[in-house]
Amino acid sequence: MTLSDAGLIVLAVSLLAAAGFDLWKFEIPDTLTITIIAGALLFGLGTPGFDWASHAAAGGAMFGFGLLAFARGWLGGGDIKIMTGCACWATLGTIIEQQVLIAVAGGVLALVLLLLRSSLKLAGVTGEDAPRLVRVGAHLPYAVAIAGGMAAWGWRNLPIG
Repeated sequence: MTLSDAGLIVLAVSLLAAAGFDLWKFEIPDTLTITIIAGALLFGLGTPGFDWASHAAAGGAMFGFGLLAFARGWLGGGDIKIMTGCACWATLGTIIEQQVLIAVAGGVLALVLLLLRSSLKLAGVTGEDAPRLVRVGAHLPYAVAIAGGMAAWGWRNLPIG
């Protein structure tokens, strides 16, 4: 196994764990952001010609946008941290594609949850009777969308496809 393979495995496991925690608790442990960035570092060490400056700049740009998004209440702090870690996998040339794919996955997730919540409400399952994830007004577990968007982005931009 190469360093770049190890980095890809760390990324995949970290994203799955983030999605799982977000579904379970609507929280994402800070350590998962660190492991995502560590995975990017491993991947970079094992990839000849890795553009360190562009990857760092993409992470910094996402962090800057994340501060604005968090301050305006558009995204939660855990989501921003995970997205910043994921941005370290992108370059300035691929960060927009990455974030668009994550946003599309977020839209699909929101639509699915909206339909589930509406269906359960029509069926008379409301309040505490409904599972927490599908209760009307429950948070959107955006780490699920981040993992889905990263899978699509990774398939196109990382040596996994």
